[in-house]
Amino acid sequence: MRHEPPFAQPPEVIDLQRLRLRRPRASDATAIFEFASDPEVARYADWPINSNVESVIRLLRDRESSWAAGSEFYWVITLPSDDRAMGAIACSLSGHAAEFGFLLNSRFWRKGYATEASGAIVEWVFSFPSLWPLAATCDTENVASARVLEKVGLTREGTMRRAIVRPNISSEPRDAFLYSRVRDDA
Repeated sequence: MRHEPPFAQPPEVIDLQRLRLRRPRASDATAIFEFASDPEVARYADWPINSNVESVIRLLRDRESSWAAGSEFYWVITLPSDDRAMGAIACSLSGHAAEFGFLLNSRFWRKGYATEASGAIVEWVFSFPSLWPLAATCDTENVASARVLEKVGLTREGTMRRAIVRPNISSEPRDAFLYSRVRDDA
């Protein structure tokens, strides 16, 4: 679903205390491939591990089209000092609702970066009075992602039984936690 302004023009760069979120460039493909092809990083992803850098280049083109359509916005996560993609975060908008997800190179785990980046997306989403719920899912075994979602103020709403295929684990749908946060200024 295409959104009229202000949704059509999300920030291309979000500067945070320690991080920068920015729109990806073609030159990010190698760094993205590094973490997106890591079996440990992609274990709980709902897409198969990228097998070559060309698949990342195609993904970046698709993300550019989604951004232009106003349906999904994708930023790479970088440290401002080197501007190299160390993760990614995406947010999709549909009607009055939003959903987001993130991925981070394992070299940068346990430093609070996923929480900092996710918090920025939560803040951005709730800067729009017409967006009410924000949702995210994670595999029930993905304790670290569940912790991040809780730290940024999302509440575990329940378990979606056999809901999402995690192709890097199994071809069978797996249980997932559904998290959400609803605008509280009603």
